Amino acid sequence: MDPIDEAWARVEAEWGNAEAHRRFVAVCVSLDRLSEAGKRYRQVREYDPSRREEASKQIDRLIALATQQLEDTRVTPATVEHKRTLQWVAFAMMLGLMGVGAWLMMRG
Repeated sequence: MDPIDEAWARVEAEWGNAEAHRRFVAVCVSLDRLSEAGKRYRQVREYDPSRREEASKQIDRLIALATQQLEDTRVTPATVEHKRTLQWVAFAMMLGLMGVGAWLMMRG
């Protein structure tokens, strides 16, 4: 049996148990199938008025979790400051080498 189906069966059996919901979502996250959790909670929200409020709350948690996952994987571009610093270091090294070269030419 699919681990998600097993965890969902526990949620269905223990709908009022927050720990069952947490475990179900954790299983979905670990299998990289968070969308599956969203589908199941949406079905409950749409077709079971007695459990609609809890399903909506769980959907809100899933959205926050998915947003956090996207934020964690976002790559920030390199800043211009590092490039500018490197340019100044290279410029200073060039001036130093030119100075040493001129000094050697004058000495010889």
